[in-house]
Amino acid sequence: MEENVYKIAIAAFLHDIGKFAERGGMSLSPTYFNNNADLYLPFNKSQGRHTHKHALYTAAFIEEFGKLLPPEFNRRDWGFEESFVNLAAGHHRPESPYQWIITVADRISSGFDRSEFDEYNREIGVREYKRTRLLTIFEGIGRGEEDEREGLDTYRYRYPLKELTPENIFPAERDEFRTIDDEKVAEEYRSLFFNFVDALERLHHRETLPLWFEHFDSLLMIYASHIPAATVGRVVPDVSLYDHSRITSAIATALYLYHSATDSMEIKAINDEKTKKFLLITGDLYGIQDFIFSTGGATGRNSAKLLRGRSFLVSLFVDLAADMVCRALGLPFVSTVLNAAGKFTVIAPNTEEALERLKETEREINDWFVRQFYGETTIGISYVEAAPEDFTQERFPTLWERLQRGLERKKCSKIDLEEYGGVIEGYLDGFDNTLTRRLCPFCGKRPSSRDVEGDSYLGAERSSCRICRDTIYIGTKLVKESRIAITTPDADIHGDKLTEPVFGRYQVSFDVGGRLSNLAKSGALLRYWDISIPRDGGVSKEITAKFINGYIPYYPEDDEEMLDRLNATKKSERSKEELFDGLAEGRPKTFHALALMALNRKGPEEFTGLEAIGVLKADVDNLGFMFSCGLRRQSLSRLATLSRQMNNFFSLFLPYVLSTEKRFQDIYTLFAGGDDLFFVGPWNKIIDFGLFMYERFRQYTCHNDIITISAGITIHKPDEPVRRFSEHVEEALAEAKGAEGKDSLSLFGERIKWSEFEELKGIENRLEEWLDKGVINNAMLYRLNSIIEMIRRARSAETSFSAGEDVDMDQLASLKWRALLKYTLVRNVARDRDREEREKALKEVEVVAKWLVRYGTAFKLPLWQILYNNRRG
Repeated sequence: MEENVYKIAIAAFLHDIGKFAERGGMSLSPTYFNNNADLYLPFNKSQGRHTHKHALYTAAFIEEFGKLLPPEFNRRDWGFEESFVNLAAGHHRPESPYQWIITVADRISSGFDRSEFDEYNREIGVREYKRTRLLTIFEGIGRGEEDEREGLDTYRYRYPLKELTPENIFPAERDEFRTIDDEKVAEEYRSLFFNFVDALERLHHRETLPLWFEHFDSLLMIYASHIPAATVGRVVPDVSLYDHSRITSAIATALYLYHSATDSMEIKAINDEKTKKFLLITGDLYGIQDFIFSTGGATGRNSAKLLRGRSFLVSLFVDLAADMVCRALGLPFVSTVLNAAGKFTVIAPNTEEALERLKETEREINDWFVRQFYGETTIGISYVEAAPEDFTQERFPTLWERLQRGLERKKCSKIDLEEYGGVIEGYLDGFDNTLTRRLCPFCGKRPSSRDVEGDSYLGAERSSCRICRDTIYIGTKLVKESRIAITTPDADIHGDKLTEPVFGRYQVSFDVGGRLSNLAKSGALLRYWDISIPRDGGVSKEITAKFINGYIPYYPEDDEEMLDRLNATKKSERSKEELFDGLAEGRPKTFHALALMALNRKGPEEFTGLEAIGVLKADVDNLGFMFSCGLRRQSLSRLATLSRQMNNFFSLFLPYVLSTEKRFQDIYTLFAGGDDLFFVGPWNKIIDFGLFMYERFRQYTCHNDIITISAGITIHKPDEPVRRFSEHVEEALAEAKGAEGKDSLSLFGERIKWSEFEELKGIENRLEEWLDKGVINNAMLYRLNSIIEMIRRARSAETSFSAGEDVDMDQLASLKWRALLKYTLVRNVARDRDREEREKALKEVEVVAKWLVRYGTAFKLPLWQILYNNRRG
C-alpha cells in the first residue's frame, strides 16, 4: 500500500486529537501560540479572536510527543511534499488540496452540509465543552423533532468520562454529573489524557506503520470512546471523538484515492459535492448456523473445541474478508467503518479499478468457500455509489436504504450458479482409503486429509479434514492463549498454525512468540490482536484489543465442589472416569460437567435437581429499523457509534460478567457479538442469566422502549446432539418474536413478556419461601401443575365456544379448575399446623388463584423451576 495513503489516513485520524490534548491540560506556551495560530486557526473578526484552538493543540501534540509516534511523521521525505503536522492540523484553515481532503472528510463524517459546517467553523453556540458529557445514542433512537428542540436537558443519560472498560460502558443519569465542580471536571480530563500518553509510550510496533496504526486506533478507542467529538452549534453530542476520527480517516482515504486516480487533486474538485466519488461496500457472511453446528459422528472432548473454534472462525472470516477487500483496493484497515453481526461495511473510492478489484476479491473469497465448504458458507458483497452530499443528515437515510436493498437482493443469489452450480468437481477423488477415517468424523462432509493424519490435536480420532483440524487447533488454543497473530501464508512460523490458510491469504497462529519483531519488520505480520477477556476490568493497551473471544468455563484447581457432585452422581464408572480426568487436567468443562453444576446442594453428600443444560439464544428486536429509521439525525459516524456500542454489550460486557460473577461462571459462550448471543450452561443458571441479561441490556440502552431484546431458552440432556438443541432454541427464539410483539422470552413452551417474567420470578421466590417453611408441600406443587393443564384446556374451550365450534366434555370438565384449586389448598396448606395457623396460612396462599387467573399457563415458569430444582434421583 502506498505511503501517501497512510499519510492521509493517519493525519485525518489525528485531526481532532487536539481536542483531547486541550481538554486534558496539555500546556501550550504563548510563544508557540503566537508563532503558529495564524497557520492553523481561523480568525473570527466579529469576536476578535482565533477559534478552534484544538487544531493548534493537534499540531502541538504531534510535535511534543513525536518520540512516541512513528518516525515517518517527522520525515520530510515521507510521501507527498507536505509536512505531516500541517496536514493533520490544517483542517480548519486548509490551503493545500491535501488539507482540503481532510476538511471535507471532517464535514462528511459529521453529516453536515456546507452551511452547517460553516456555522460550526465560526464556533457559534459554544458550550462549556469540558463539562459537556457524551450523550448515549440509544436514548436518541425514536426521539421526535420536538424533543430535540427542547434541548439537551431532555436527555437523561450521559457517559462517564472514563476509559473503556466492561463496567464503564454503561451510561449514568445526568444528575450524577451536575454536582461536579470545574476542578473535578478538569481532573477527569487530565487523568484520562495522562493515562493515554503513558499507554502511548508502551504501544507496540512503532517501527511498522500499518501495525502501529491499528494498535493506536485501539488505544484511542479505549480512551476517547466517551469524549464528545463536537460541542459547538446545533450539534447533539452523541458521537464520540473516537468514532468521528475513525470515519473521517476512512472518508479522507477514499477521497484521496479517488482524486489521485481521476487526476483531479484540485481544491475545486475536492469541494464538489455532487460527483459520485465513493463506493459504500457491504459484505454479509451466509451460512453461519450451518457452519457452527455442523456435526459428524465424532463425540467426546473435541466437540466443545469444535464449537469454540467455529464460533471464533465466524468472526475471523468476516474480519479477514473485510481486510482482504481493503488490501485489494489499497485501503488501510480503518476503511472498514462497520464490522459486527457477521457483516462489514467499507468506504472506498468509486473508480473502475476499485470496482474490478472488488469483484475479483469477492470471487477469490467465494472460490475458497466453495472449495472448503461446498457453498454452504459464502460471503455476499454488494455496493452503492455515493456523492459527498449523500452523506448529509437529510440524504443519508436514502443512501443507507439503497445499500441495504442491495444486500437483500444479494441474499437471493448467494453464489453464482453458472460458476459453482452442479457436482463438486473432484470431490470423490479427494478420499484416501489408506486413512483411519476416510470421511472427516467431525464435519461429516469433507474428505479426511493425509496432511493432518495423526495430528496431536485430533486425539483418538486420528483423521480429519484440514478445516476441522484447524478448528480444533483454534478451539484448543483459545482457552490457553490471549494473543493471536495473522500473518502471510509463507511467514516463518515455527510453532503450530493453520494447515489451510483462510482464503489462501491469511495464516493464523497463537505461537509466534519471540519471532514477532522479525515477522513485523519483514511485513509478514499483518495483524496482531489481544483477544483476552478483561477479568480485571482492563482492556489491552499495548496492542489491538479485539473483542471476538467468548468465555469458556474450565475446571479450577482443587475443585472440591465438582468432586462432591461427581461422587454423588449415579453415572457409570466410565462417565465418572472421563469427568475425573477432565477435572485432574484442568480442561474446559464438558456439557456433562455443566449439567452437574445445575444440581443444588442439600447436605454434605446430598444434591437435588435436574441434571441438564440450558441453551439461550437472543437477539435485538428490529435492529434494522434502528439503523435505518430510528435516528432522526443520521450520519455514518452515528451508525458506527451505534454499531460499536451495541457490539460492546454483547462482546465485551457479557463475557466479562461470565468470567467474574461466580453465579454465572459455568455458562459457555458459543457466540456473542453484534446484536445476538448464544449461551450454554446449567439450565437453572441459564434462566437466571437470561433475566440478568435483559435487565442490564435495558439499563445499557437507557430503558428506551423502542430498543428491546427477545430470547428463547430450551433445556436438554448434555449428550443431546448440538445440532438438535440449536434447532430447538432457534424455534424458541422465533416463538418469542411471534406475531403478538417482541420484547419477550420463550421458556418451557410459553411465550411471555420480560416484564411479566420478572413478576413471575418474584412469585417463584414466594413459592420457595412457603415450601421451605412447610406452608406448602411438593404434592401441592404437582397438583398445581395439573391445574395449569386444566386452565389450558378451559381457555381452549372458551375460544372454541366463542367461535361457534363444538366443545367436548373433557374441555368442559376443565372449567371446574377453580373448585379443584380450592380443594387442593385446603388439603395441602400447612397440614401439620394447628387450626389457627392453617387458616392464616390458607388466607396467605389464596393469592395463588389470582396468579393463575393473571398468568394462566405461564404460571408453569416459576412452578417448573421449583419442581426441577427439588427433583430427587
